[in-house]
Amino acid sequence: MAEFTVERWRVVVVALATVAALPLFVLEDPDSAGSLTSVADASSSVELALSVPIVVGDAASGTAASDWTTPTSPADIANLADRAEQWHVARSNLPTVNRLAEAARVYEAEAIAMAQEIVAVEFAEREALDAILAARQAEADRQAERVRLREEEDNRRATAISTPGPTTTIPWDTKPVEGGPSAEQWEALRYCEATGDYTAVNPTGRYRGAYQFSTTTWDWIAGLYHERLVGVDPAAAAPADQDAMAISLYNLRGRGQWPVCGRYLP
Repeated sequence: MAEFTVERWRVVVVALATVAALPLFVLEDPDSAGSLTSVADASSSVELALSVPIVVGDAASGTAASDWTTPTSPADIANLADRAEQWHVARSNLPTVNRLAEAARVYEAEAIAMAQEIVAVEFAEREALDAILAARQAEADRQAERVRLREEEDNRRATAISTPGPTTTIPWDTKPVEGGPSAEQWEALRYCEATGDYTAVNPTGRYRGAYQFSTTTWDWIAGLYHERLVGVDPAAAAPADQDAMAISLYNLRGRGQWPVCGRYLP
């Protein structure tokens, strides 16, 4: 509705300008210079009227609407030309920008994947190093325990030799501990019984091997758990067989089967 009103007023303005110019044609000599000037001025007035914005009130909405013609000043034209050039450059560079953005996303994904791989490798290497260090520490702890137990036995022997009287013994009816002795505790027992010698025989010849089995006890345990070892000389049995027999005896009767050296077993 506003556009129709604007166009209507344009027509009115043009008509009024034309009417205003008519006396120039009627009252003046058409051949005179003044008449041409007046006509030219009238034409310029009409052109100026067409290039001026016309503000029309909209009765329905109570607002004013304006209609501008295409800018014709050099500054406006230059501004539009600059904007058009910038738009053209931006549109021309758009494919390149998109390719660069896609390449950046690809490179970023590759960089993230590479970083994750490096982190995984470093984490695995760290875990392996921690395992090695833990194993070394465990071995150092075992060695320290062996040294401590051996020194304890050496001190006990020295005290027993220098001090007259009966040796403190362990009750025979002790119960085994779940899980059994550690390797270091078994080693301390062997050191106490036979200084760790699997072929040791006591002076009377009754107790034999690293655990100083009597032949009676040996055959009894062998008959219960290791029949193939029945009748075998404990001092002549393989170290692994002697170890197995000692474990079976401990699990059955506890550390009391070694009245003196059983002190090193739980």
